[in-house]
Amino acid sequence: MLERRILRLTSHIETALSREILPRIGEAREAADQSETERLARLAIAGNAEALLAAVRAKRQQGDSAESLCLVTLTTVARELGDWWKQDRCGFVEVTLGMLALQSVLHDLAPSLAGGKVGSQRRSALMLPMPGEQHSFGIAMVAEFFRAGGWHVAQDCGGTEKELRRRVSREWFGVVALSCGVSERLPALPGLIASIRTHSFNPDVAVMVGGAAFQDDAAKAAMAGADATADDAAGALARAEGLVSLMAAHS
Repeated sequence: MLERRILRLTSHIETALSREILPRIGEAREAADQSETERLARLAIAGNAEALLAAVRAKRQQGDSAESLCLVTLTTVARELGDWWKQDRCGFVEVTLGMLALQSVLHDLAPSLAGGKVGSQRRSALMLPMPGEQHSFGIAMVAEFFRAGGWHVAQDCGGTEKELRRRVSREWFGVVALSCGVSERLPALPGLIASIRTHSFNPDVAVMVGGAAFQDDAAKAAMAGADATADDAAGALARAEGLVSLMAAHS
């Protein structure tokens, strides 16, 4: 009799946990995470890079890895700034200050990313935003992950298409990575990618794309003529490694 009562009580507790308590804990955690994201975002748009850096370093001391802080914390804050801009909660100057603050934190975290030995010429990449893009935080993060993975990385602030053609025609790159932040620029991407392939010093150059314009539909990358895209910097590194391996196999 006692055992049956215990089993029934245990069953009731499990039901309460699964139906009521656990969902509430999850909701509270999400609310806390959102609150923290907003706090960090406010520090960023105020241009308070020192306070933002101190907050991230505190998370590091609490056990968060550099990879997690880059891929989750900084990325989430950057997306929050983008949402605020779209919602007219902040202006272009504030977003620019915020992105600069995030880049400062990124550079501080970069030495703590898992490092790798610099590899062959194939593992060289040119990374830049599309011509006309104003913010390059996302591509800067990708660049740091590639460097940590042992790649030679050249970055460009995003000049004209003519300047890009000139550079890829004079320097050998295994990968050219382009960031596109707004979908309105996507119609120009196929022509830009075709131009890169036509003028590239490396006839087998791989072209990768990423950025907010591809978050909702990764198929847009293939439609534009790119070889690959990825959801984050770690994924981009993995895809690039696969592309250069494929390139080596066919050479």
